[in-house]
Amino acid sequence: MSASSEKPAQTQRSSSSRRSIKRLANIETAQFIALILAGAYAVFELSLTRVDRHVDTAMSLVQEFSQGQLGENRRFLNDRWYSHWEDVRLLQEAGYGASSAPIQAFIENTIVGELDQAGQKEFRLAIAEITDSLDRLAICAKPPFNLGVFNMFAQCDPKTTNHAICEYATSFHELYGPMIDETRTTLGNGGLGIALEEYVMEGTCFRWLQG
Repeated sequence: MSASSEKPAQTQRSSSSRRSIKRLANIETAQFIALILAGAYAVFELSLTRVDRHVDTAMSLVQEFSQGQLGENRRFLNDRWYSHWEDVRLLQEAGYGASSAPIQAFIENTIVGELDQAGQKEFRLAIAEITDSLDRLAICAKPPFNLGVFNMFAQCDPKTTNHAICEYATSFHELYGPMIDETRTTLGNGGLGIALEEYVMEGTCFRWLQG
């Protein structure tokens, strides 16, 4: 066989080899893209599952906060206020906020002060128990480093928690902040109300209300 007849054959083999390499490269590229897409979908599914689980956790704690003894505690506190609704209305119309001196004096002298010793003890215990529950919700809904960008990593879904308790927690803290501080000292529980305060002053609740 002459050299001239071998060249076309070599050229064909070379061309075929290049096509094979190109096809192989295309297949590997397609497989790589498919792998990336599958990984992204798996992460997406995992994120949805994580969010669902955190929503369920938040709802479970919120439900606990609204029922049983905690529900009775909330009704007891509300009853004290509605028993003096006309006075409360006049204070509100005068423009006094929850943390103002007149409102705080009204709590001390009327809301609590008119109760007998057993009633005052019950009132303070109700404050302590509600505060403890709000602390647990606040801790559960706190993202790493207390940054909104990490909300999905909080144990409780912050959005669900905020919708359920944020406004109540803010009002509760404003109304009973001094009593919480006093109760913290009386009970020797140095952490009581700390998570709640952070939640409404700079945490997810605060950011949610500001937004």
